[in-house]
Amino acid sequence: MPAKFRINLEGVEYYLRTVQKNFEHINDSLDMRREPMRNEIVENMLAGYRYINTLLDQDLSMVEQDGLHHFLELNHIVLCGEDLKKRKDFQQHILATSERFYSQKEFCIKDLRSWAKNHKHVTPWKRAAGIYILHVSQPQLFFEGNHRTGALLMSSILVRAGKPPFVLTVDNAKAYFDPSSLAKATKKDLMGKLYKLPKIKKKFAKFLEAQANPELLIRPF
Repeated sequence: MPAKFRINLEGVEYYLRTVQKNFEHINDSLDMRREPMRNEIVENMLAGYRYINTLLDQDLSMVEQDGLHHFLELNHIVLCGEDLKKRKDFQQHILATSERFYSQKEFCIKDLRSWAKNHKHVTPWKRAAGIYILHVSQPQLFFEGNHRTGALLMSSILVRAGKPPFVLTVDNAKAYFDPSSLAKATKKDLMGKLYKLPKIKKKFAKFLEAQANPELLIRPF
């Protein structure tokens, strides 16, 4: 089944490049500073959005059984890009990440899929926020690149539901980074699951809906 909607890649690049140019100023405003937005990071994120469009064309969900390896691949793209030589250099890291993804005792893809299955009928904003916050809280699904991979996963979920993707902009950066850092510092223990994480998810879902940009959602030709 062809995709009903796709991501406007030109729009995505415009916003990411603008964030890159203004990142020092953005970083100064954050509760917790982030690593510099190097060109490599932007290029890999753009590759990630392109990959999501490919999955949308194939009607593949990354939280369903036949889409899980694509979710894992998205993390590899975020960290290593599409360069085969770099992939070879990072082969041990990629193998270790795959093991963690499927088998980490405290939290693995099985737990994320279980949450997604139990929240199929909530709004796309709540579903995307819930999966993202669960994904980036402790312990995280991947060794590195959880926020970037999670942002791409949110975009996939939203666009599949006919909503605009999440794309980092100068205007939404602080409202994205600060709760992301808070979630990263929160454990998936009893206190976290019952009180802290639900509160973060609720606010984050409202943020996602409020910042949605219809210009970033297009119909395939």
